[in-house]
Amino acid sequence: MLSQHGQGPIYIIVDGVDECPNSSGTPSARWEVLDLIKELVGLKCLDVRVCVASRPEIDIQRVLESLEPLQVSLDDEMGQRDDIIAYIEYTVRSKRMPDWTEEDQSLVIATLSRNANGM
Repeated sequence: MLSQHGQGPIYIIVDGVDECPNSSGTPSARWEVLDLIKELVGLKCLDVRVCVASRPEIDIQRVLESLEPLQVSLDDEMGQRDDIIAYIEYTVRSKRMPDWTEEDQSLVIATLSRNANGM
């Protein structure tokens, strides 16, 4: 596709890089995907757009930051956090967990909200 002349823009979307297996010390699927992304960006094709979606894990961040990307972090968006907290509160306080004490419900809500990491 990249070598075809007269073609419009090409959009490549890579989602879930953090879900690729990552074994330290050996080549992993994650490193293969990251190497491919680096190669695509390195081609500097004006008609190629690459969008990578992933949790901000350190190895992934290091590779992507070196490519000078336009970065958008949904993890830092307050609206997303508010939605996650609202969902957790609804689920915990709904009829599914009626036997839990108010203290237990609050503890579960606080712990899950703090550790949700955008998910």
